[in-house]
Amino acid sequence: MTGTGPEGGSASLDRPHQGRVALITGGSRGIGQAVAVELARRGAHVVIGARTDQSETAQLVAEAGGEALALTLDISDPASVEEARTRVETDLGKVDILVNNAATFETATWDALDFELWQRVMSVNLNGTMLMCKAFLPLMRGRGWGRVINIASASVAIASPVSIAYRASKMGIIGLTRALSATLGDEGITINAVVASLTHTAMAEGVLEAIVNDSVGRQ
Repeated sequence: MTGTGPEGGSASLDRPHQGRVALITGGSRGIGQAVAVELARRGAHVVIGARTDQSETAQLVAEAGGEALALTLDISDPASVEEARTRVETDLGKVDILVNNAATFETATWDALDFELWQRVMSVNLNGTMLMCKAFLPLMRGRGWGRVINIASASVAIASPVSIAYRASKMGIIGLTRALSATLGDEGITINAVVASLTHTAMAEGVLEAIVNDSVGRQ
């Protein structure tokens, strides 16, 4: 079964995003890489935004039958975000799907947490999500369809004294998501947060051990 996709593309049940552009931050590895490959498999032209090398993801996207645009992107840096927006607008003209996945993690307790570390986590996780929405929603609005997926975390519900900045930033993403959904829903743009559980990725290495050690230490 096929139909007319966005921009005149030919969409089908197995490639429902044919003709759409999907931008994934933190797409060089882990959850972001998996999302990029799956969206490519479903027909999207994938934009991989990451600070680290994206060649592995680009190869996996190609193997899935998709096309990829790789961008060096630091979402905590407004200039880097604006440069990425200009590149996407020039090369592809639009964004249909935005996945705000890039994040940084810390395992600090309250006594170990200082303002510098707090700022570093917030600048990536919360400020970066806001900057990406500010930059790329204008390429989505006015076209009657769009999807923004913000990656939050199930850790916001955990009563643990470690990773305070990380969990606060992810709770902030949930609040931002709710506000944006109320703002843009009437334009056909949905904004949702995925409250992800702990996933075996490079970023999560040592996280489970820190949580377990803290729990054992408080028994």
